[in-house]
Amino acid sequence: MLKQEFIDRMDGKPWKNRGCTFDAADCWGLIALYYRHVLGVNIHHTDDYESDREFLTCYHGEIVFWRQATTPSDGCMFVAYEDQHPKHVGLVLDGQAFHSRGENGHVRLDKLRTLQKVYSKVEFYIYASYRDSARSGDAKRAA
Repeated sequence: MLKQEFIDRMDGKPWKNRGCTFDAADCWGLIALYYRHVLGVNIHHTDDYESDREFLTCYHGEIVFWRQATTPSDGCMFVAYEDQHPKHVGLVLDGQAFHSRGENGHVRLDKLRTLQKVYSKVEFYIYASYRDSARSGDAKRAA
């Protein structure tokens, strides 16, 4: 599937907790769908995500498979923070944030600047697929 086909197919789809389908997706599910159907990569899923654990628990289990980037690039993941805590993730596509946000929300494109105004910090990560921090980069864990 091409990137634009994915965007067209997912834009406006409803947010659903633990949703990872073309009918509905949460923020992490949207990333997993993109990597699987556009990039041909099955990214890691911890059991925490599948068992409906809270966002921070899932985040800490997954972030070790990503390495931090200094600038956003197409297809990378963004992590948005409130204070010092990660609260939301999504994709950077064509220089914009493609994400699925919260209850009664939906998948949408927003300017990265909008996220940087709404959240206290936005970081960018590239999927490394390795749990070995020497190869994937030292992923920061929020306190």
